[in-house]
Amino acid sequence: MHEPEYLSGYHSLKEKIQSRIESKDKFFSLEFFPPRTKGGAVNLLARFDRLREGDPLFCDVTWHPAGNPGGDTETSSLTIAGAALNYCGLETMLHMTCCSMTKSEISHHLQRAKEVGIRNILALRGDPPMGHDDWVAPEDGFSYAADLIRHIRKEFGQYFVLCVAGYPSGHPEAASYEDDLHHLKEKVDAGANFIITQLFFKAQAFIKFVTDCRAIGIECPIIPGIMPIQSYDSLRHIVNLSKLDVPQDIIDVVTPLKGNDEAIRNYGIHQTTTLIKELFRADMAPGVHFYTLNR
Repeated sequence: MHEPEYLSGYHSLKEKIQSRIESKDKFFSLEFFPPRTKGGAVNLLARFDRLREGDPLFCDVTWHPAGNPGGDTETSSLTIAGAALNYCGLETMLHMTCCSMTKSEISHHLQRAKEVGIRNILALRGDPPMGHDDWVAPEDGFSYAADLIRHIRKEFGQYFVLCVAGYPSGHPEAASYEDDLHHLKEKVDAGANFIITQLFFKAQAFIKFVTDCRAIGIECPIIPGIMPIQSYDSLRHIVNLSKLDVPQDIIDVVTPLKGNDEAIRNYGIHQTTTLIKELFRADMAPGVHFYTLNR
């Protein structure tokens, strides 16, 4: 029996992105995390239905411990991603982290993803457990995303379209920005099809990142990851998690508005649309990927 890509009319996400690049038809995509409750899952699926009307190129679902990602509960990452694909009709990508799983566990989850029809994976190392600064990979596991990508290609061939994360400011654990770029090239050389970046606040950060990637031979599509500022607390939380520095001009606007979420959201819309316009004018971004925080 042939795989779906050989069926008439099927186009992979890799092909869809390339088609948009060639036609210069800009696109957007959306990231969500699995909710903690059944009610939250119902609300999120209703949101998928509404957002589908905006015609995102794809959505992705994070691999989140709070969502019981490995199981088949109503709030698991796999269940939410499968519902987005099969019930809401959205092209869907599932995050897959490897830092606390064995090879057999990873293969099991990937097989389950394949069984529900998911064909796109964002391959990540993932964050070590909180407070475990001395973390080491399981004996039969992986230390880096490049190892995960090689494993997926070995076990599943070209079935999955694979995305990886890029860091315009360098990964916080990398020895240097240049060292992190070479690790990114290793992930692409291992079989990744495209890159989504960590969030950033200034267009020049992305422009420089793409230029530096191209200079060392990274030729695949690079999509900017953007988080519209929604509140003072959410900005502070995400920045702490990501270990990012917020530009002073943004701090100067947001800090006096602390407690006024509506005003901050309005500023976030302005800041985000300005950023996207700059990226598109520079002709460096084929589209944009929004970190939605499920809103």
